Parts: sequence; C-alpha cells; structure tokens
Amino acid sequence: MFVEGLHEKNIFSVEFPFRLEDNTQVDFTYPVHWHPAVELLYVEKNTFNITVNNSEIALDEGDILFIANGDTHGFSNKNNHGRRFFIQFETSAFNALGSNTVIKPLISNTIRISRQELPFYNDLKVHILSIIDSYNKKAFGYQLFLSARLYDILAIISNYVMDRVKPQNRTDTVKKIQGLDKLSEAFKFIETNYMNDISLADVARAAGFSEFYFSRIFKDITEKNFSRYLNEYRIKQAEHYLINSGMSVADIAYTVGFNSIVTFNRSFKTVKGCSPSIYKKIGI
Repeated sequence: MFVEGLHEKNIFSVEFPFRLEDNTQVDFTYPVHWHPAVELLYVEKNTFNITVNNSEIALDEGDILFIANGDTHGFSNKNNHGRRFFIQFETSAFNALGSNTVIKPLISNTIRISRQELPFYNDLKVHILSIIDSYNKKAFGYQLFLSARLYDILAIISNYVMDRVKPQNRTDTVKKIQGLDKLSEAFKFIETNYMNDISLADVARAAGFSEFYFSRIFKDITEKNFSRYLNEYRIKQAEHYLINSGMSVADIAYTVGFNSIVTFNRSFKTVKGCSPSIYKKIGI
C-alpha cells in the first residue's frame, strides 16, 4: 500500500478485495489521499479527527463514518489515545448479483452515523463487530461470511440514505458516480504522462469529457483544479528523486515535467514548505 500523487494503491491482496486495520497509534497521521475502495471507520474508543474533501470532521467515541470511494481524506491526530477500526472493500465485487447499479448512487457521499441515529446505528455496529470478530478468527470460509456482512452494511446504509435524500437529488448522485468512473481514466493518464507537457484539454480528452465539463467535475471531486493537482503530483514524484537519486535539482525539475527551475522551486516550496535543495540536503 502506498500513495502516489493523491491516489492510494495496492490496498488489497490479490486473493480477496478486503482490508481491516485495528489502529491504536497515538500520533496517527496519514496524508490526504483517495482510492476506488469504500472505507468504513468505526471509532471504538476516544475521539478521532479526519479531513474529508477539505472539511474537518470530529468523530466522537462510537461514531461510524462511511467514506465514499473517490472522496479525498486524511488523518492528523496528536496525543490521541484510542482505538479505531478501518475497513476497506471494493463494491465492484457485488456486480455479479446485479445490485451494484442500485447501491452505487446511494453510497456516493461520505456519511457520518452517530450513536443517536437509531435504528441504523445499532444495525451497522452489529455487522461491523461481527466482521472484526470473523476476520480475526479467520475460520474456514470466513471470506464468504465477510462478503455477506458487507452486503448487509451496504443495504443498511442505502436505506439510511433513502430516508434522507430528496428524490430530485438522486440524479445528481448518479452523475457523480459516473464522473468518478470517468475520472479514473484521467488519473491513469496523469500518472503515465505527468512528465510531459500535458494540458487540461489532453486529460479531458483521455477521460472522454469536454474540457469545460471535465474542469468542473475534476474540481468537484478532488477539491482542487487540474493545474494544482498536476503540480502536486509532480512534486510528489520529485520528492522520490530528491531522496533516492543523485540527480541535480535542475535535472529532477525537468524529469518530473517542469519547464522552468524557477517554477519548480516556487511550486515545491508552496507544497512542501521548503526549497527542493534544502529538502534534498536534510532528507525529509
């Protein structure tokens, strides 16, 4: 598992598209990222802070947060003694039974469910605790059991959303899902071509959108415009070269796609808070 640009990759093993992490780290921080997997966060003990799409969310003990695939999120918690569980899984695994087209539009937004929201909260908590127990024991056929509980969870959340979403807003939700599917092609194009002189028009064409529509949906989903995302992605690649290669700062700048040393230095300092030469020297 690693973050490239903002895209978290290699979350799952080849065998089973599911991951569970029991986290008790006191100073738990993790950079802002996104992934195509759905994520459930259950705060078992103490409070926990998370940033989702540039908005801070303070979770209370017992809260459950459903993080939609494609939503950017990160963690920054200092001196926080507690316990939280992260559960990640792919909704594409449910395509075989034809339910994914029904579920997808209803789980396209991050949702916080507190202990006061009954009966949904209790139903969700029962299945989450059951998943944790089954995963830890890993009895024969536990993957089938986990899959069944994930179906239950998606059904519960879908019902929860249906009770709260106005009918006229559901079309917008479907459009967001379609946009996420299309943007996956845009991210792939950026990852493959970031070192070249690529433009908004190039990426929009690769994603199958008009330039105007792509610019709008890209900002809606990533919370930043294309130019900023591309610069930050290039800076992320530059970090690797600065730490792991003997290349000069100038060579690295051109290697990651900047056509000006001045622009590279300015962009790097904006993102990292120091110049690339200082970053290289102290090996942050």
